[in-house]
Amino acid sequence: MTSIEAQFIDLHPTSKPLADKANDLFAQGVTHASRKMFPYPVYMERGQGPRKWDVDGNEYIDYKTGHGSMILGQAHPAVVDAVQSQMANGTHLSSGTRMEIKWAETVTRLVPSVEKLRFVSSG
Repeated sequence: MTSIEAQFIDLHPTSKPLADKANDLFAQGVTHASRKMFPYPVYMERGQGPRKWDVDGNEYIDYKTGHGSMILGQAHPAVVDAVQSQMANGTHLSSGTRMEIKWAETVTRLVPSVEKLRFVSSG
């Protein structure tokens, strides 16, 4: 074992049993290919702004930011407030909503070349 590996293991002891359990549950032990690491993945506990903390309390700068989808960072107060407000109204209404109309109007205002659009999930 190299000194770098030993230091990694010393800094991330709580991630090891989580990785062992994940190996029994997920293909290659991870839910996304970019999370595969040697000797095992690091498990995160929380994030705030541009920083995140792993299950052992180590602090990181969050360069991945949700793989690019969270340009405002982790737990941005305006996003948290908006999500909490909407959660009180329901999480998946399986029908059109006023909010999707508002969203579409915002997109077409910001991107005037859009004639029609469709919202889909990816990944």
